[in-house]
Amino acid sequence: MPRRLVAADLDRVAAIERAAFSDPWPRSAFVELLGEPHVRCLATDGADGQLVGYGIYTVAADQGEILNLAVHPGSRHRGVGRGLLEAMLEGMRQEGVATVHLEVRQSNHAAIRLYALAGFREVSIRRAYYRNPTEHAVTMALDLLAESAQKG
Repeated sequence: MPRRLVAADLDRVAAIERAAFSDPWPRSAFVELLGEPHVRCLATDGADGQLVGYGIYTVAADQGEILNLAVHPGSRHRGVGRGLLEAMLEGMRQEGVATVHLEVRQSNHAAIRLYALAGFREVSIRRAYYRNPTEHAVTMALDLLAESAQKG
């Protein structure tokens, strides 16, 4: 069950970030985000109590954006990412978000599949968006109002 990410988690977050991404965010970026009022940070712990994944998103008026979602490589394919994504989307629903946006590396087929299964659709391609290596980003969006109407 995801919980709020706190400053004491940041060493582990930085380690997961380095293991998960070829162009990782520096620890200082997470420190800065924790202090931003429009940013929400979640964490998931494994059975041993050690943090295994995190998700970061923003809420501004009725718009949400998933900034980062990462799971330690040794904890993948166990529903951690799906659980974090569901918790982020539920948090956004509770805050009145209508549309959620994100970018994902074009080669990250597992993440694209996760987002598509949650109802996200491809909106566009951002050319040469990522570095190390240079790669296009797939921009995706989810209409939370339409999704809620379908469920309701």
